[in-house]
Amino acid sequence: MESVFMKQVQPHVFKALKDVDIETLMKSTSEEIRPIIPCLVRMALLSPLDVTRYCAEAKKDILTLLSGIDLVNFIVSLLSIEFHALEVDLKKEQQMRQKSGSQNVESFLIQNIVNGIANDFEQSDSARRVRLVLSELLQMQAQLMEYNQNRTANSESTVKPSELFDNDVYLEEVTDVICISLAELPNLLNICDIVEVLLYVNKGPTIISWVVANMPDTLQDEIGFSSC
Repeated sequence: MESVFMKQVQPHVFKALKDVDIETLMKSTSEEIRPIIPCLVRMALLSPLDVTRYCAEAKKDILTLLSGIDLVNFIVSLLSIEFHALEVDLKKEQQMRQKSGSQNVESFLIQNIVNGIANDFEQSDSARRVRLVLSELLQMQAQLMEYNQNRTANSESTVKPSELFDNDVYLEEVTDVICISLAELPNLLNICDIVEVLLYVNKGPTIISWVVANMPDTLQDEIGFSSC
């Protein structure tokens, strides 16, 4: 696979999604909407609370906007995984990390990584890819918590480099996984906690911009991103 550079979130795209301005989104290029494709796919596929004619037409427009974009199939596959089973294992993993920290212990989310997490990610199906990303996030989060508990005035953060998060080849798909996971597992994953971890990884600010672009309301939610 060739190396890729993550697209910057364009202000007009962010504002259009925040305002649900479908007309502006329809005028945007596929490259401009790339960062918010996870949100757009969810809007197009999930049953809306609003059943007005306007909403129905908006869904049709979004489907038209997404048509012909190969990446959409990947996002659909992420939304199709068994989230209940994932939620159970994720909760166990979080509890285990609270007790064991970043120690190398048996994971509830993933097993049997042989040739490295990046290679595993490339060769795995969508369900395992989600588990790999979440496991890596929790591992880095545990490292950060240990640092915060034990730091001194002269100590530096010791969040170890991540083979998966520091690899440009997989970064866009990894970010897609994070966006979908935050949307589908809101009771277990908090955007503030995830953003704090992402500040310590390569390309962290760009990943964060994509995450926030897919959840624009968190910038104004008093218990969301603005309170981090």
